[in-house]
Amino acid sequence: MIESLLLQEESKILEFKENVSSPMKIIKTAIAFANTAGGTIVIGIENKMVTRWHH
Repeated sequence: MIESLLLQEESKILEFKENVSSPMKIIKTAIAFANTAGGTIVIGIENKMVTRWHH
């Protein structure tokens, strides 16, 4: 499952967070997902790492 998530770009239902040093950003994303169609937050992955998975 993680591999399939890493092959995707961030979207309205998928968000990558590098770490939990800013918990408010994660909380805001979780609230936004809860108020819409839901979503997945992947912690420990930065956007540059996702780009590497695409190549």
